[in-house]
Amino acid sequence: MALCMALCANAQERMTLMPAWLPQAQFAGYYVAKEKGFYADENIDLTIEHMGINSSKSGIERIGSGEVDIIISHPIQAIMARDFGLKLKNVLQVTQNTGIMIVSHKKLDGPQSLNGQTIGRWKSGFSEICEICCLNNYLDVKWIPFLNGINLFVSGAIDATVVMKYNEYNLLVEAMGGIDPENVLWFADCGYDMPEDGLYVTDEYLASHRDLVERFCRATIKGWNYCVEHKEESIDIVMDFIEKAEIKTNRYHQSVMLDAMIELLRNRDTGLIDYRPIPEDKFDKLVNDLLKARYIDNPVSYSDFSK
Repeated sequence: MALCMALCANAQERMTLMPAWLPQAQFAGYYVAKEKGFYADENIDLTIEHMGINSSKSGIERIGSGEVDIIISHPIQAIMARDFGLKLKNVLQVTQNTGIMIVSHKKLDGPQSLNGQTIGRWKSGFSEICEICCLNNYLDVKWIPFLNGINLFVSGAIDATVVMKYNEYNLLVEAMGGIDPENVLWFADCGYDMPEDGLYVTDEYLASHRDLVERFCRATIKGWNYCVEHKEESIDIVMDFIEKAEIKTNRYHQSVMLDAMIELLRNRDTGLIDYRPIPEDKFDKLVNDLLKARYIDNPVSYSDFSK
């Protein structure tokens, strides 16, 4: 009986995490926390299930069906999901700034210079803030959806493309031998500096697993902090995940991606990596923008959204 009680006390609780994309340094903190035993230290047996290029279900859909317990997503996707009836709660805000930008073949001087351009965007979403910016500035823009990559832009088939600072932007720099800074529009500098990657669970899951979620968040923070202090070891761990998934990339690109991710972790107001929740004023502005753009039909309150 004593042995049985000891085994039960030490039994790890299972969790399944779903990142928003394929294995890459964008998710380094989670990989490091798993491989260094930070989740295990919190009595968590974590499975990481990535979204694939040909995935038929997004993280939002899979957490809604109960297939995964916790997902990495952006506030916009979570707000829209809540408006559609899936009650998601932000339990940890990881990045503090936006990494979204537009790169053009022409010089850009503010959002108005996008008027009349043909712009590529991801078919899977995550570019809504770009469309909101264009809507608020009354711009005539033709959006061209694509799955992923930079080929449409490099080939000249489109005038401009939406990119992430930590991913496609660096690919463009490598492919084109550099990007003129005057050809880049940073949404962080246009009044749309909304934090992005955060952790989300359903209201129901949080109510029944609050202690587990808090332990998960604690281990995740430890993982990201370890990345900041031990970059090369963290890249080793990232590359192990990438190689197991047979993803084509290279260490240099992943290293640059991790540098950019660490920069996005840093709070612009405090200068610290402090994992602060989304400020309520930014959240309310985003909800109003989503209502105006008709991405959502009903307001979402900050108290319902944030833990």
